[in-house]
Parts: sequence; structure tokens; C-alpha cells
Amino acid sequence: MKSEFSRILIYGLGMMGASLSLALRKKNSSAEIVGVVGSPTSKEKGIRLKSADQLFTAEEFLRSPDWESYDLIVFGVPVNTTVEVIQKLPSGFKGLLTDMGSTKLEIVQAVESVLTGEHRYISSHPMCGSEESGLEFGNADLYENRLCILTKPKGATNEAYAQIEGFWKFLGMSTTEIPAQDHDRILSYVSHVPHLISSLMTNWVWENGCVREFTEKSPLPLTGGGFRDMTRIAGSNPKMWSPIFGSNQEEIYKALIDYKERLDLLIAELKPEKPLDLGQWESFMEKSRKDRDAILKKQNDSKNP
Repeated sequence: MKSEFSRILIYGLGMMGASLSLALRKKNSSAEIVGVVGSPTSKEKGIRLKSADQLFTAEEFLRSPDWESYDLIVFGVPVNTTVEVIQKLPSGFKGLLTDMGSTKLEIVQAVESVLTGEHRYISSHPMCGSEESGLEFGNADLYENRLCILTKPKGATNEAYAQIEGFWKFLGMSTTEIPAQDHDRILSYVSHVPHLISSLMTNWVWENGCVREFTEKSPLPLTGGGFRDMTRIAGSNPKMWSPIFGSNQEEIYKALIDYKERLDLLIAELKPEKPLDLGQWESFMEKSRKDRDAILKKQNDSKNP
């Protein structure tokens, strides 16, 4: 499969955007890659690291955006910024566009309000993030053998869908299509709430006086691999995650209520005055193992955050 694009704009050259640029180079794409970053400092860093063929700050780019000069535009900025930039597009713009946003409903609503009629915007969500942020963490293999969820707004052409799907497959990804509302509900369970729980768990443990006292005295961490694995994503890039929570608040709330109800049941079973049924707990843990294998499609080591 070959990349059919000659000039690509990556609007938001953070970790994901820089990884996209590096991946295109590794796949021998001949496209000219233009990157947009948030600050002069990031621009200097991107030039030094050769993160793109040409670099602009957002302020520089938006003075004269020349959207029409790109074969493909990819938004790699937080969801709220993606929505803001979509609203700056020319009315009736016919260019090929996508994004890498972690929620879809707000983005799709913005697309449908700005790009009325037939258009070529297909929303994307490459499931391959990292707790790291910044273009210096770009990884040419980030997209290889991973999943990209595609969401088709009203008015998007089948041709545009095929082109965006082909683009991600060119980078080594598999694809699946999920409508915006379903996407956001699923991601609240598999990503957004886990990030919140991971962060809460870190606060919960460190704010326990006994844990803190003996951790401070110990030459090495008191934790094992379980705590490390469950808190790897705690506190991930606040500038990216706070807009995600804001754009998916209702689904996150409902998923947390569901989680709380299940947690309350566990707490009730663990009341000190109640004898433990060891067989029941064995069954609970065994079901968890099977459910985990089903969620990960029997892959025992998933790298998705």
C-alpha cells in the first residue's frame, strides 16, 4: 500500500503528531510534512529534532492558513482545540481532514455545523497513546499493529472514508468504524475512567499516613508490580486529559456510577462480621481473568493506555 498524499499538515505536533511524522518517514512516504506547534520553544525543538519538513507556531499558521494547499490535514491537538480549529475552517471546505481525538461527539457536532452538505472529514482515534507528552517522545513505531477507530460524520463521502482508512492502514494499523456516541461510551469504560481511577489510586495510597511514613523510611519502594501497572497512567498530560473529561463528562459520570455500584457490592461482601466464601472469591477472580482476555482479544500484554 502506498501513501497517496504529497503535502500533509499535522496541526498539533506533540507526541502523537511527531510520531505520525516519523512513521510516515519510516514508511517511505514522499509527502511534504508541515507541522504546527503551540509555542516558539516547541518550534525550535521540532526544528532541532527534524520533526517535520516545515514548522509553524499556531499563531504563525493561523495568520494565513492556506488550508486548500494540503492533500490531508490531521488535527493532533486536544479535543477542545480541535473543535476551535474546525470552526475556523472555510464554510463548505472540501479538503480531506481527520483528527486523533479521544472523544468524538463534540468533534462530529462541530464538523456537521461547519461543513454543511457533502464533505471529506472523517474522525479518527488511533488507540496507541502514551503517558508521555511532547514531540521529543515521538516514536516511528507507535502506530504499527494497533487499532484506529473511525467515525463518519453526516455528509462525509465514502471516498473520504476509504482514503482515511487507507492512510492508517499504510501506517500499519487495523481499523474499525464506531459511531460518535458509542465511541464515547466505550472509551469512558476502556480509557477515561481507568485514567481517573489510576490517578485516584495514587492519591489514595500516598495520602495514607502509614504508607507514607514507611515509604519515606524505606530504601526502595514498598510497592510491587501490581501498583506500578495500575498507576502507570496516573496524572497523564493534564492539558490533554482535562479537555477529554470535559468533552465526555456525561458518559464518564455514568460509567463511574456503574463502577461504584460494583465496588459497593464488593465492600458489602468484605464486611468484617461476614464470613468470607473463599470459593466465591476464586470464582470472582477467575471471571475477571476470562473477561480481561475477552476485552484484550486474548492478548495478555496490551500496550493501549
